[in-house]
Formats: sequence, structure tokens, C-alpha cells
Amino acid sequence: MKTSAIALSLLMASLPAVAQRPGTTQWSATAQQTNNTGEYVVALKGVVEKGWHVYSTTQPDGGPLPLVIRVDQGAPYALSGTITGSKPIKHHDASFNLDTEYFTDAFLLNVPVKATSNTAPEVPIAVRFQMCSDTTCMPPRTVHLVAKVS
Repeated sequence: MKTSAIALSLLMASLPAVAQRPGTTQWSATAQQTNNTGEYVVALKGVVEKGWHVYSTTQPDGGPLPLVIRVDQGAPYALSGTITGSKPIKHHDASFNLDTEYFTDAFLLNVPVKATSNTAPEVPIAVRFQMCSDTTCMPPRTVHLVAKVS
């Protein structure tokens, strides 16, 4: 019996530790054609882990990195206008000594794109973002999404 307990302890010690990365955001995207001239709107949804926030696309310079949305290189689409959607929270952050703009919980952004050549049934979008809590900031990350055109 002791041999089994020792073997189990050794086995458990040899397994890699798996930790969930703090500060997660779930992303999803869909695209809808708005007219017959190749214009689309990508609906980008973010759901931020409780206690964290993601900085907005309109985050002023001099502070944390803003949310950056782009069409992946080589895709037959390009950004074609102003991003609209959920209104960010504005808060003075003493750490940066400026007003910051960010999203908490769930938010939606409408990203206008236009076809640049023969359209594909999917719009590949890259989202670069930085998340912070009241005490910690995570390094910026980029996620790649595919918005299916409906």
C-alpha cells in the first residue's frame, strides 16, 4: 500500500502544472453585408472576466494601450470607417494621471469593412488589447478571429 501511495505521489509531481491565465476576455465576431457595394459590418463582441477591464479603441495617448482592431494582412477586406458600439467607461486613473476609457463585462463594437477584391465568405479580424484589474495589468495580447459573412 505504501508503494502505491509513493508511486502516485511521484506521478503527480511529474505532471506539468496547469494554471488559468488571469484576466481573460472571450471574443466572437460575425459579419453582415450592409449593401451591394461590398460594404460589411463586423459585430465584435467581447466578454471580460469579472474584476478586469479592456481599454477602448478611443483610449487617449500616454496611458495604457488602446484596443486595436484590424483586418488580417492579405484578406480581401479593409477597414472602412469609424468603429461604433458600446460606450466605454471613463475613469481618471492616478497611475497614468489621465482619464482612461475601458469596457467591463460584455460589450459590442461594430467594425465597418469594405471588400477590396473578390469577397471571401469570412472576414479575418485581429484584435490587440490590454487588460487590467485595479491592481494588475497583463501584457498586451492579439487574438485572431474569423467573422463569417451572413
